[in-house]
Amino acid sequence: MLAGVERSKIVYIITRDSEARLMLASPLEANRSGSVCFDVVGVDVGYENPVFAAIESCYEDSEGSGKHLVYYELDLGLNHVVRKWSTAVGDTAHKLIALPGGNDGPSGVLVCLEGSIEYRHFTSTGEMAVYAVSIPRRSNLLNDTRGLMIVASAVHRMKNAFFILAQAESGDLYKITVDFAEDSVRRVGIKYFDTLATAASSICILKAGFLFAAAGGESGGSHQLYQFENLGDDDGACFSAEGLSYFQPHELSSLALVDEIEGACPMLKSQVLHVAVGEEAPQIYAACGTGARSSLKIMRHGAEVSELAVSELPATPRAVWTVSGGSDLIVVSFAGSTLALAMGEGDELAEADNALGLALDEATLAVCGVEGGGIVQVTPRAVRHVMSDGRVTEWVPPMGVISCAAVNIRQAVVALGRSGECAYFEMHAGVLREHAERLSVGSDVTCVALAPIPQSRLLAPLVAVGCEDQTVRVHALEPHRCLEALSMQAVADVAHAVAVMDHGLGDLAMYAGLRNGLLVRAQVDPVSGDVDDTRTRFLGARPVQLCPSGQSVVALSATPWLCHVQQGRVRSTPLSYDMLDYVAPLGDNLVCVAGASLRILSIDRLGASAALTCASIPLAFTPRGFCVHDVSRYFAVIEAEHGRWAPAHYAAKLEESGAEDEALPPEQFGLVRNAGGWASLVRVLSPFDGETAFLDELPAGHAALCLAPVRFGNDSYVAVGCAVGLSLRPRSCESASIRLYKWTTDGTGLELVHVTPLDDVPQSLMQFNGMLLVAAGRGLVLFDLGIRRLLKKAQSVVAPHLISSVHVHPTHPDSWLFVADVQESVLLVAFNHTARVFHVIVDDSLPRYITSMRALEDGFTVVAGDKFGSIFVLRAPEAVVKSLDVDPTAARLLYEKPTRSGADIAAHCWQSVAEFHVGDIVTSIDICALAPHARPVILYTTLLGAVNVAVPMVSQSDVDFFLALEAAIRKHCPPISGRDHLSYRSSFMPVRSVVDGDLCESFYLLSHEQRELVSDTVDRTQQDILKKMEDVRSMFAF
Repeated sequence: MLAGVERSKIVYIITRDSEARLMLASPLEANRSGSVCFDVVGVDVGYENPVFAAIESCYEDSEGSGKHLVYYELDLGLNHVVRKWSTAVGDTAHKLIALPGGNDGPSGVLVCLEGSIEYRHFTSTGEMAVYAVSIPRRSNLLNDTRGLMIVASAVHRMKNAFFILAQAESGDLYKITVDFAEDSVRRVGIKYFDTLATAASSICILKAGFLFAAAGGESGGSHQLYQFENLGDDDGACFSAEGLSYFQPHELSSLALVDEIEGACPMLKSQVLHVAVGEEAPQIYAACGTGARSSLKIMRHGAEVSELAVSELPATPRAVWTVSGGSDLIVVSFAGSTLALAMGEGDELAEADNALGLALDEATLAVCGVEGGGIVQVTPRAVRHVMSDGRVTEWVPPMGVISCAAVNIRQAVVALGRSGECAYFEMHAGVLREHAERLSVGSDVTCVALAPIPQSRLLAPLVAVGCEDQTVRVHALEPHRCLEALSMQAVADVAHAVAVMDHGLGDLAMYAGLRNGLLVRAQVDPVSGDVDDTRTRFLGARPVQLCPSGQSVVALSATPWLCHVQQGRVRSTPLSYDMLDYVAPLGDNLVCVAGASLRILSIDRLGASAALTCASIPLAFTPRGFCVHDVSRYFAVIEAEHGRWAPAHYAAKLEESGAEDEALPPEQFGLVRNAGGWASLVRVLSPFDGETAFLDELPAGHAALCLAPVRFGNDSYVAVGCAVGLSLRPRSCESASIRLYKWTTDGTGLELVHVTPLDDVPQSLMQFNGMLLVAAGRGLVLFDLGIRRLLKKAQSVVAPHLISSVHVHPTHPDSWLFVADVQESVLLVAFNHTARVFHVIVDDSLPRYITSMRALEDGFTVVAGDKFGSIFVLRAPEAVVKSLDVDPTAARLLYEKPTRSGADIAAHCWQSVAEFHVGDIVTSIDICALAPHARPVILYTTLLGAVNVAVPMVSQSDVDFFLALEAAIRKHCPPISGRDHLSYRSSFMPVRSVVDGDLCESFYLLSHEQRELVSDTVDRTQQDILKKMEDVRSMFAF
């Protein structure tokens, strides 16, 4: 059964066809108008007609008001759904837990209410069985009487028994047992089991003895995997009656944490800043989480890398290789020498002896273990073959030196100085022999690479040669056409490195790293050698060095990148690590050289979900906002928690009452509840090491709501908006104020200057016209700096309901403002400097519940998101733009007559440019470039922790292409749920001027037949479509 929040309930019968494939029968409706459904489960009734239980509340029937437990039965004979039974339950009923039936249990459901759990079931004799038990609560010495709510549960069946794990909103896990005989329940017992760090949205018990807790919703947190240590049968008392019972929580005893996937939900605020020193790309700083597990997350585009070992070297190396064979070696090449290292005891690196015959007094250009157990070492002077018995043969070039080389287990290719020739070697009978002819390319060779050896062959079929004439040439190495020229690819600059890889996608992939920082990737036919489907990505200002590693390639420039295959496509992912000079594979890890050090690294995770590396700085309470100091780059963060005690205030309250309580770590057990209270603090922390440099805990009852950096004269300040005794519904407070802090000289601390009272709750702060602008309630108040308090300079009421945020105009920051109302969209406000009055000159004709907003650089276009999960773009009318260009004071616009009827409306309204339903609440919007040479994008983050990018398309051909691709995928590949994609993206407003990039990128996941249908509809080849999407991504560096 699928149940909607209101009215709709649909039952599907699942069957199998003759080929054992699952089939869904036509849906059967069990709708009831005027009802709200809170939860629905399937009741285990064995082989009888299926029964479903639901918690419903009818709001149309005054006599039947309140919540009811309703049984729906699917009559398989008549093929329809009937409402079988209904009984009233408590108004706090919110969740159902279905019990096993038949021989495994008594059937029926557990109804979860606030503070208690009831067993209810409609028996076959027409009787209703009811058993109730109270949920044990933590020992609270301050007499918190509010009941607990169950948020997640899981039923685990064992032989002749079962039990239930239920989690409360506090994170505590309870074990529920049901004693029964045949169909009758004798007793329902509940006991404290363990405490998880966060309240999960769902928990699941695996047969292997693990518990998975999926985070989500407002509680956020991380997905966690626990292993059962015991079933908690010997710990604590089991309660089975109504009435209050208490327990003392403890550290994990029945569960052990095995793994954790860190999440960013809920993401409350975010900014794109360039704070880290030595990084070209900016970072995303996000305030995430709630309660004691909140954090300030620093996100970087790239895969996470773990540093396993670091060893200093005697000089700066040029390259590194690993040699596998009888003994694993790490060969490091310096300017005029070579160092051989071996893994010793305890995985420590030690210098290897010279019994292998390597020339350590010369630089090494290439080294590889060859067939038969020997090693081939290429130096600028010679090609040395060290055989397994210790004999060494050398081939010395007839003239000049060797400039570059490529070696595998049976072949070697070396470039002879600046002659434009290459010598080719093959392994015959354990001896490396030169080919009778030489490879001539007609230009100086800068790099060379051998293709991988196919499984069914002995030799690599191709060799790629990079030349000084800005070309990469492909030559055959097969015996019947050895050294024959097959193809040539022109590139934008001289190739610094080249690599040929087999990604398992059919054709070979040829990579060319250019001196200008470009990485070129092309497909090479393994038979004909033809080069096509060329793609380019800019990696950095340094020449690109290529280092093959298995089926992947590490491209090194200003940032290391990994080119690998993920879900049938080649992805280029940056690594979140320092700049590297050379890389070689070492088992599943990488051995790298950076400066004068040798490092062993491990790449933790790859894929679309690992595109961002996240570092977390823990916070005490839910973060409400942050700003950064211009010089020191330290962050000022405000944190506030509703309905909780601050640890220091709780300890003081206990001391005042004379009680004693064991202090529990809030990161694991959460903060102690305090109904209606607030706990807040102001913190200054370093984003480099995460250390707190300054901390100011506000008095109990103070709620820190907003902050903003502001400058008065030559001094930097931080203004914090606070309210005392804040009530959210209805919104009121005992008092409100602005706390003004001054940055210390070194920018690592704050000093409280003074506190200024306000008439209403401050919602947003910002600097405007050299003063502090405060959005309090419906009005804007302008303050200047005073000795004992802020001095009010202007005040006007501009918003219909409540101002949620304010942003200055990008081109006229001293005259115009963008003001967001919680219900009435965005307002363009002008400030009259003479009269000291704010005037609304543009408003919206549609009600929009704004949650975030950002103005574009043109000054008359604004991007905003609302609480229903939509993002849209609004633009001022052309008449307003022309009038403000002539008269920035907007004096003439104030007296124009509105074209719409209504009170307190402006003469002009916004024009809708773009509309798109995201499906999640947009919390922050930023305009930024994600790489030094990338184009600006609209980056927006959502409440559930997603980071999205809206890419502007300036070419009409790109617009037509992606619109056609989106329509083709929507037509040929409908969603499995059957919901129309266009209807979803137009949930509240018809989608306009936006292409769904996620839908377009699903082209990668389609089958070959579906791709053919889409490509035929778009009139492009599959390669053209894939290349176009990759070019758009690489152009914006994300």
